[in-house]
Amino acid sequence: MAKSASNPEFATAIVRRLQEAGHVAYFAGGCVRDQLLGRSPADYDVATSAHPEQVMDLFGRSQQVGVSFGVVLVRQKQQTVEVATFRSDGQYSDGRRPDHVEFSTAQVDAQRRDFTCNGLFFDPIAQELHDFVGGQTDIQARILRAIGRAEQRFAEDYLRLLRAPRFAAKLGFEIEPVTLQAIRAGAAKIRQISKERIGEELRMMLEHPARVRAAELLVTTGLLDQIWPEPLHAGVVENPSRDRQGAVNERSDDQPLPYGRGSDTAWPTLAALPEPPPVTRSLALAAMQLDLQPAAMQTWEQAPELLRDAFLLSNDETAALRWIGQKLPQLGVWPTLRVAVLKRLCADGHWRDLYALWQAQTRDSATQAALAARLAELTADPAGIAPVPFITGNDLMALGAQPGPNFKRWLEELYDRQLENEFRSRVDALDAAKALLSGT
Repeated sequence: MAKSASNPEFATAIVRRLQEAGHVAYFAGGCVRDQLLGRSPADYDVATSAHPEQVMDLFGRSQQVGVSFGVVLVRQKQQTVEVATFRSDGQYSDGRRPDHVEFSTAQVDAQRRDFTCNGLFFDPIAQELHDFVGGQTDIQARILRAIGRAEQRFAEDYLRLLRAPRFAAKLGFEIEPVTLQAIRAGAAKIRQISKERIGEELRMMLEHPARVRAAELLVTTGLLDQIWPEPLHAGVVENPSRDRQGAVNERSDDQPLPYGRGSDTAWPTLAALPEPPPVTRSLALAAMQLDLQPAAMQTWEQAPELLRDAFLLSNDETAALRWIGQKLPQLGVWPTLRVAVLKRLCADGHWRDLYALWQAQTRDSATQAALAARLAELTADPAGIAPVPFITGNDLMALGAQPGPNFKRWLEELYDRQLENEFRSRVDALDAAKALLSGT
């Protein structure tokens, strides 16, 4: 269940009430990390020694959502705070969730978390930081480090393999070498995670302004080879960190990486996406594919379906990818397009993504300025970009036309002529329709 945003006052009130009832209670995880980084947390989580039933007794508007894991959601108006009981985790048989948990202490709870920067607690009442994993030092050094044995942390939850590059990119951290090697060694395990969860992690990476760094880290860790549909990048470059059986080889950090690392041109299209407006997942995926295969839009037939299956994209995202792939080459020769064609492109619901991708791919200020000026002219047209059609299918049938192979062509031709201001009124359009049907 997704949480709504929460403010520090509401979260602090929860901690105070728990402490007044005799329980240990702290802010936990990402909100503590973000505060230390000088960022405003999106939400606040609370960890406590109180058991779920005790939490629910204290707070009327509460709901236990993780019965096996001691998680309770406490609500107030539009705010929700997740309150979790300190726990230790048992064995992870499925590489995703523990088979059982035992309620424990803050010190033990910190050890079962993923990265040191996420293993901190803060008491907002006493204004005290509790660090049992060295997280404060790593935050100051801007290092992402797995808590305890890195191999064990990733074996417990394979999704952490993807969370590492996402956190590192988002926070501007470097992945600590032992942690990085553990990710490389276990990269193939990510395939055991559901496509939906992989797609959601990728969405959070790509919709964030640090998307280029995230893409670089996906390559550095070997994860891109595991999650990206093979037909869409196989044969582009060899990944030097893998042998033909896919095993991770030892390599030094000065060896070249498959798609570049730290270079301004490693992901040129992805890097050039305009910000703002917000970058959607479908737009970022199209940009990544262009960078992996520069001629991708010339052979785009398979890509939308392969990406949909790999990341469980929505129908709209898949449709956007399909449409962008079809129209990007067309927009590339925009000076030759009829006014009607340009107007139809601008009126489509996916136009913003298409235009953003064209800008990122073109990267020529003079060409961009020329198209921007042309679009301004079209927008200023009194007739508008997408006026209501003068002629409908009912009009054609009233004139004696029968539905058939030519019906759609006639409608499109008449609308194109309207878009190009050939008709001053509906009367002119009806006259043109009569002439079209009569063949004159």
